[in-house]
Amino acid sequence: MSGSTASQALHNRFDAIRCAELERLKRKLTGFTDADREVVHQITTDIVAALARGPEQALTAGSPSIAVEALVRLFALEA
Repeated sequence: MSGSTASQALHNRFDAIRCAELERLKRKLTGFTDADREVVHQITTDIVAALARGPEQALTAGSPSIAVEALVRLFALEA
């Protein structure tokens, strides 16, 4: 897996976890308006982007294959 592919896979993995957690916590959001839900969506999307930013930058900066492989294994990434 190339660094850029791993970077996208990492972001996709984080976003899938975000979506699954929002679905799991759906009952706690029942009193929220559509606007409130959109704010929660945007905040959690921004958090995912912030968490993934460092590893993504490292992966796209021509990182050694061992670093890419470590992230692939650590986060169980799929191409």
